Amino acid sequence: MFFSNAPVASADFVATMAQHISSVCVITTEHEGQRYGLTATAVVSVCAEPPRLLVCVRKTGSSHDMIEASAKFCVNVLCQHQEDIAKGFSGMLGRTFDRFSQGTWHQLATGAPVLESAAAVFDCEVKQAIDQYTHTIFIGEVVGLASDQNKTALLYGTQKFLRLS
Repeated sequence: MFFSNAPVASADFVATMAQHISSVCVITTEHEGQRYGLTATAVVSVCAEPPRLLVCVRKTGSSHDMIEASAKFCVNVLCQHQEDIAKGFSGMLGRTFDRFSQGTWHQLATGAPVLESAAAVFDCEVKQAIDQYTHTIFIGEVVGLASDQNKTALLYGTQKFLRLS
């Protein structure tokens, strides 16, 4: 292991963050009758009173502006067997792939798309957007949720999908 006090290079940061294992989530929104979504691992609980969480969304992604415009998003925590859904929403199945063609989708309080078979869902209204260079941190107040304690979340780390064994 090498330690240095030199400025951190972006490539080194990305490579080191790859060692961090996170649950895989699909962040969805709806705006003017159209559904949008992306795969993300940057989802964090902010506080429980009131219940809030944050998601980090790349500004150049097609869903970013729609989350901003609609002021709502849903965090769908994927199950271990939903790797194909994660790939579809990440663009790994092609730019023209219909991201919502897999799974059954519903709505909760905000109207954002909710994956029926997700391990957990958090339906959120955007309370704050914080600009962070290439990304926006959206802080959402949770206004609806659901979970299935019998399901295990899909994980991502070391640049691949992982499952608990």
